[in-house]
Amino acid sequence: MADITLDEAKKEVVALRKQLNEWAEAYYSKDAPEVEDNVYDQKYQRLIELESRYPELVTPDSITQRVGGEIDSEFTKVRHDVPMLSMGDVFSKDELKEFDARIQKLVGHPVAYNVELKIDGLSLSLEYETGKLVRASTRGNGSVGEDVTANARYISDIPQTLPRPLTTEVRGECYMGKEAFAKLNQERDEKGLPVFANPRNAAAGSLRQLDAKVTKKRDLSTFIYTWVNPPEDITSQHQAIEAMHDLGFHINETGRKLANLDEVFAFIDEYTEKRDSLTYGIDGIVLKVDDLALQAELGNTVKVPRWEIAYKFPPEEQETIVRDIEWTVGRTGVVTPTAVMDPVQLAGTTVSRAVLHNPDLLKQKDVRIGDTVKIHKAGDIIPEISEVVLSKRPANSVPYEIPTVCPSCGQKLVHLKDEVALRCINPSCPAQVEEGIIHFASRPAMNIAGLGPKIVKQLIDNDLVHNVADLYHLTPDELGKLDHFKEKSINNLLTAIDNSKKNSVELLLTGLGIDHVGAKAARLIAQKFKNMSKIMAASVQEVAAIDTIGTTIAESLTTYFAQPSAQKLIEELEESGLNMEYLGQDISSDDIEDNFFKDKTVVLTGKLAHYSRSEFTKKLQALGAKVTGSVSKKTNYVIHGEDAGSKLTKAENLGIPLLTEEEAIAQIE
Repeated sequence: MADITLDEAKKEVVALRKQLNEWAEAYYSKDAPEVEDNVYDQKYQRLIELESRYPELVTPDSITQRVGGEIDSEFTKVRHDVPMLSMGDVFSKDELKEFDARIQKLVGHPVAYNVELKIDGLSLSLEYETGKLVRASTRGNGSVGEDVTANARYISDIPQTLPRPLTTEVRGECYMGKEAFAKLNQERDEKGLPVFANPRNAAAGSLRQLDAKVTKKRDLSTFIYTWVNPPEDITSQHQAIEAMHDLGFHINETGRKLANLDEVFAFIDEYTEKRDSLTYGIDGIVLKVDDLALQAELGNTVKVPRWEIAYKFPPEEQETIVRDIEWTVGRTGVVTPTAVMDPVQLAGTTVSRAVLHNPDLLKQKDVRIGDTVKIHKAGDIIPEISEVVLSKRPANSVPYEIPTVCPSCGQKLVHLKDEVALRCINPSCPAQVEEGIIHFASRPAMNIAGLGPKIVKQLIDNDLVHNVADLYHLTPDELGKLDHFKEKSINNLLTAIDNSKKNSVELLLTGLGIDHVGAKAARLIAQKFKNMSKIMAASVQEVAAIDTIGTTIAESLTTYFAQPSAQKLIEELEESGLNMEYLGQDISSDDIEDNFFKDKTVVLTGKLAHYSRSEFTKKLQALGAKVTGSVSKKTNYVIHGEDAGSKLTKAENLGIPLLTEEEAIAQIE
């Protein structure tokens, strides 16, 4: 550290604490971090250096002396009998050597370490009485957390009942996988809602919901790695993890007991390479003295255990130059900015675009055309601008002006209440019409084969369609105007459009693109009301009364059909010959002959070769199977295709029978 006087250090410490407290408030209480982890870590390490140099500057309320964030929420407070401490951080292998030397000096001999992946999630405590889950709580400030029991009951891999009547407490990490994180952010983006910065904040924002139904809809998982009060025959961290797995807890099986630092460094190198291929986010490696007796002997400081340390990966960033900012209009009218940049290699892929999500984020980061920016992958999956390199900003740079009119139709853009997004509210906006028709023709909806995005764009550019009803009035002569459309392709598309008229009404309901009404909700609604006229006439209360259909979906559905334009569209579609009745079978177990899948709960995962996911789901449902999206102990079979990820791993951990796609087809046939 360069020479710095006490007075200079005092001023810098005050400024650092103020900044770090503000960042911690955003991170812990609002689940909305304002800076990247590495930026926070650099400032935090600087504060530690100054406090080490001048111990008289350390105060009890310094952020270096407390764990996590202060609790300010509507959840019931929980006092932890055993504090949930943070871990110390190191950022190099040399610092790991120093940690190991410190341990050896304290205990007098070399030690073995249990080495685990550092999951990008939030800490969670689970308490059981006579084998029953009685309380789940967050870490909070280490001494006091939040009671999230109601929400934790909706996380499928948390055992509600243990196989033995134990009264005990375990701890671990609640996390959101990369696929679920990307899907959630995409959905929020389309609805004009703020996106989550990383999987940790997505998991925290999902678990810390006052409405447990919101948590239920989000795909959260856990890795359990700490047994607070293990039985006396458990003497090591590695043994504790294996025993917790035997009790039904979801553990991360990549953990290993390693004899020395050379093996630890090899593990770090291995997972530095594998990091991008994991289905969940990690931000480092955790070393724990494996011997539990030694852990107790080493004890804790005020804030961290002396027997464990987190090695944090260096941020994987690249610098590039912003050449343009494009604005795209989604199906719901949300207008989204995207930075177009010089291509760079990042985490194994070429990146040239980064979504900025909304005008507020664009202003906050102050991204301008011509700026040099640092980019990384949020959650190891989504390209994102970390910061602008101000030292390289061109001298003639000017702030970017947010557009006031829609880039597609020229209508004035608006901010709706409680939304951060800009939105075009013109229902005839060509971009919205285009996205709406693409969705209408998609496989989960009307499944019009051959009507992909490029064809839809040509239809709109040639002024042949203005809404989905116009699809049913297309003629061979009109389709002949499209590029590369000859007699065969014309006949195929017209046949596919005509065949879609016979679809059951839930596919039409899905295709309308009503906010919050996806394929599953549409099917349940259609099963209940049987035809479109009754669906359109249904009240909020009647729709919300359907099992798993809440008020949000009900209000969105009834608001949509209250619009004269929606009523007119349905009238036009009915006049065009579209079926308005529910043709699906109300599956009753009594009506289905006995078969391999009857009354079984099944999960599909991976890329299927012979059927689409929706086609396979329908086949299984017709046999009386219940097809769900997540693996739990209640799952009977997991059917997997190629590149199956975390669901397959979870099934293997739980001992659930696995079937390849071909094996499942053989059982069906």
